[in-house]
Amino acid sequence: MDKRGDIPLRILLAAGSSARRGYLAETVVRALNGRAQVISDSRISAERFAASKCDLLLADLENPAEAGALVRFLENAPAGTASVALIDEPGPGWVRSALRASLNAILARDASREDILLAVQAAEAGLVLLHPTSASGLIQESALRETNNAAEEFTEELTARESEVLRLVSMGLGNKEVAARLAISEHTVKFHISSILGKLHAGSRTEAVSLGIRRGLIPI
Repeated sequence: MDKRGDIPLRILLAAGSSARRGYLAETVVRALNGRAQVISDSRISAERFAASKCDLLLADLENPAEAGALVRFLENAPAGTASVALIDEPGPGWVRSALRASLNAILARDASREDILLAVQAAEAGLVLLHPTSASGLIQESALRETNNAAEEFTEELTARESEVLRLVSMGLGNKEVAARLAISEHTVKFHISSILGKLHAGSRTEAVSLGIRRGLIPI
């Protein structure tokens, strides 16, 4: 903020209701100690943003349509457009899309003046600031993806007989029926199923079938 001196920061505030716009405008001005000129609009508009010559877009996102509109705005905005989003419990997918589109900050809609000040400063500096829930969602999704990738990477290939057994299990057949179909003993069927569960890192027959379908081991 120091680099601007006493020059007011021009902020385009997009929020659905007039009451919300009034509250946020007052909060932003107080957060920046009066060094902000806020222009309000009921929707996110690229034309309004360009015409207003604003330095930053502050978008209050109350529903999925508004969240999608912000991502589309950023995807077509000039490089370096500063932006802050206020949104409650955003999904990891939306957070990922918004960050790819160069959104600078994501805060909860009940963010304090201090949080808003930090978000605006981050946006001005070209940095990224995330609310803990958004960061946690991305971390959890990344960890799950890594776990799934690791599981698939280390899955041993099923033998032809194990593939047959898995296919019959997916048809709802019990051990005795599988044994009869393949002309083998129930003990041998149990041995094959135990091997299948180990190779697929599955905890049950149902999970093994689900993984088999997902990985293309069972034709559907």
